[in-house]
Amino acid sequence: MLPPGYGSVPPSVPYGAPAFAPPNNRVPAMPAPRAAAPAQPRPLVRAKGPDEPTPPRPPLLTMPSPEQLGVAVHPTAAGPDWSAMHARIKELGIVSFHLESLPENRCRFTCWVPRGQPGVTRRIEVLAATEAEAVRLGLEQAAQSPTTRP
Repeated sequence: MLPPGYGSVPPSVPYGAPAFAPPNNRVPAMPAPRAAAPAQPRPLVRAKGPDEPTPPRPPLLTMPSPEQLGVAVHPTAAGPDWSAMHARIKELGIVSFHLESLPENRCRFTCWVPRGQPGVTRRIEVLAATEAEAVRLGLEQAAQSPTTRP
């Protein structure tokens, strides 16, 4: 047997058990819209200091002309007008031409002009001081050739 106090059931202590409450799944009601208050400008907050003042632009540089520097400028000799020359060559029916530079600043213009028979040509050769002059003289001789096209 058990001594008294052991084995006996402790006296029940009455305490209130929580009552069952159904979960509250309601969405809270939206508050009533307030009257629109006048919009106040929001203060501008910048996370940097004030802008640095821009330095003035340096003066523009100008380049002196060759004459101001004491350099003599010599005009270059104008070459022949190649587009006009090619048009004239086509007009005269020239079969072939050659332009070469020679020693002592001379130029030679050579061309072959068709004669009256197929496959027969006449050779024209001109020596001059410049390309333009050589081409001009050569085309003049080709134009005077009796068998070229008008």
